Amino acid sequence: MTITDLSKYHLIRIEIEQLDNIIKDFEATLLSSSKIQEVISSTNNNSNPTETLALKLTQLKNELIFKKRKLTDENIKIENFLATVDDVEIRIIIRKRFLEGKTWQVIAEELNMDRTTPYYKLNKYLGDESKNDKKGIGSI
Repeated sequence: MTITDLSKYHLIRIEIEQLDNIIKDFEATLLSSSKIQEVISSTNNNSNPTETLALKLTQLKNELIFKKRKLTDENIKIENFLATVDDVEIRIIIRKRFLEGKTWQVIAEELNMDRTTPYYKLNKYLGDESKNDKKGIGSI
């Protein structure tokens, strides 16, 4: 796991929330129109503009759900990695930076460290983990 991988965590959570909102909007659009529901249930002919719209909305909703699943898988990978971190200080740094979205400066102040120390500690930890993984000692 790298700092770049961990940096995705906060953005993934934001994107999942956005996708949830878009999906809810599509569902509301589809369900609020009884005409669309009638057309979907009564025919498979794409010549009706209302049906075409309903089919496109349904297809887009399915694509968004698929993307949400992929993002959720990425999110789970990061959560699983966090569960493997034995060093309490590193877990705190990861949570503050990547889950809470705090700056390195704020993290350093909260942990009574120099401004760059949390970054370097995390970078060293991730580097050490990577070396252990290459030697077959550990897994990230």
